[in-house]
Amino acid sequence: MAGQPPRRDRPAVTGPEVTDLGTLARTWRSATGRGLALLPVYVPGQVGRALRAGTLTTGQAEVHGRISFAAWLEAGAGRAVTSRGEPEQR
Repeated sequence: MAGQPPRRDRPAVTGPEVTDLGTLARTWRSATGRGLALLPVYVPGQVGRALRAGTLTTGQAEVHGRISFAAWLEAGAGRAVTSRGEPEQR
């Protein structure tokens, strides 16, 4: 996308998997080793209904991701850094 001319419309972008937010949070917690509690969050209204119904997913995208969220985290992309850009010490 970066090497193409500007567009007025936005391209549809998908990842290699459809995953709910709870699974993403558990994956992040496991990959980072953080013992944080995960609390359910209810999203009301039209946005909440759309999220629960899965209408924010598409099988017809112009750009398809190739790496899963878990693999992205394992590659180090999810590591926390300090304000100086150095890896956070645990």
